[in-house]
Amino acid sequence: DAFEPGSTFKAFVVASALDQRLISEQTEFDWEKGRWIVGRNVIHDTHPHGTLTPQGILQVSSNICAAKIGQKIGKAKLAEVFESWGFGDRYGLGLPSEAKGSLPYPRSEIALATQSFGQGLTASAVQLTAAYGALANGGVLMRPYLISKVVDADGVVLLENKPAAIRRVVSEKSARAVVSMLETVVEEGGTAPRARLEEYRVAGKTGTAQKADPVARGYSDKRIASFIGMAPAENPR
Repeated sequence: DAFEPGSTFKAFVVASALDQRLISEQTEFDWEKGRWIVGRNVIHDTHPHGTLTPQGILQVSSNICAAKIGQKIGKAKLAEVFESWGFGDRYGLGLPSEAKGSLPYPRSEIALATQSFGQGLTASAVQLTAAYGALANGGVLMRPYLISKVVDADGVVLLENKPAAIRRVVSEKSARAVVSMLETVVEEGGTAPRARLEEYRVAGKTGTAQKADPVARGYSDKRIASFIGMAPAENPR
């Protein structure tokens, strides 16, 4: 099924902006004291941060600063960015009702801002896993599959799936830089310290998305909380 992924999407925005050289790892963004006006809307951050680099944006999950990176990418390019990471289309897993998700074109400035932190669009858990797999895999998106192989009673292989690359989404340098940033998410000061392991280095990202209310045609006070990660961060498996 598809759902609004929330802040787990910020990693793709940062990685793509780095890859397009729109930002560097040292670029600083103003937190705007937690309140940033976009058109007739206001975007909020919950905790004070001051200025943030891309690493800090991911570590503390700043909506405002992620939206500012989205502005640098632009409306048309942002839509292309998300498609390149595998969103908005089915993988053909063979399961009934596989969701392809929804990637509406961000026509307004507020849509551009909210999509930059994973609201106003939908994705499936399989799509998210494949996209984070691309970060783990040095920037190459692989085709996900559920069945390794089917063998009949005589041992004849009837069907076999093997790893297959779909495309390179970002450079290996950009992918590794973002994975390194995501390691700070599970450290002290990050949003997921309980995901830290003693035996392995972990990289990951939290998401807290507002649930849409189809009756009231807006967002309810309910949330979808999520975490997606990889380990060992230096050589993910």
